[in-house]
Amino acid sequence: MKKFISIVLIIIGIALILTPTIKNQIIKHNIKKKSEIVNTITHEEITENIETDAEFDYEAIEDVGITSTIIGSINFDNKSMIGQLIIPELDINLPVLKGVTNANLLAGATTMVPEQKMGEGNYPLAGHRMKQKDLLFGSLMDIEVGTTVYITDKKTIYEYKIYNTVVVPDTAMEMLDNKRSEEQGRPIISLMTCYYSSKTGKRFFALGELVDEYPVED
Repeated sequence: MKKFISIVLIIIGIALILTPTIKNQIIKHNIKKKSEIVNTITHEEITENIETDAEFDYEAIEDVGITSTIIGSINFDNKSMIGQLIIPELDINLPVLKGVTNANLLAGATTMVPEQKMGEGNYPLAGHRMKQKDLLFGSLMDIEVGTTVYITDKKTIYEYKIYNTVVVPDTAMEMLDNKRSEEQGRPIISLMTCYYSSKTGKRFFALGELVDEYPVED
C-alpha cells in the first residue's frame, strides 16, 4: 500500500511540474493557429466580424491555468478576429479580437469596450501577462517610450508611438475613456496587462499616440 501511495505521489508531482509547460505549449499552438488565420483574413471578413456581438464581462475572466487554457482553445470563435497587432521590438504579433473573454485572452489581444475603432479616439487592448515572454503580452512590460506599435484591419495600417507607461489600480476604468485621446490631442492606443499578477490589484498600461496611417499593400 505504501508503495502504491508513493507511486501516486510521484505521478502527481510530475504532473504538477509539467502542467505549466503543457499549458504554455497549448497557448503557443493556439496563438500560432489563430495567427495563421489572421494572416489570411480579408478586410471584408473583418468588417463582418466587427458587426457581431461580443462579451465584455471582466468579472468572468480567470487566471491562466491548464483547465481554462484547454476550455478556451475549444470555445474560441473565429468571428472575433478583427485585426492584427504587431510590436516588432517586442516580437509581439497577435490577432486583435473583439470582446473580453477567457477564450480571446488566450489567443491574442482583446478590445476592451464595445464600439472602439482603430485610428479613432482611445483604442484599448488587453492581453495576459505570461512568465514566458514570447507568449501573449509576456514582454509588454519591457516596452519603452518611442517604441512603434502597429495595428491593422487589413485595409489600413495604423502606426502608433509609445509616449508613456503607467501602473494604475485595476479599478481605473478611466484609462479606457476617449477623453484620454482628447487630452493627448490625437488618437491613442492603450495596451494593458496585469502588473506581474492579477492578484496585485494593479494594471500596466503602455500608451501610444497615432503618428501615421497608410493603406495595406496587396
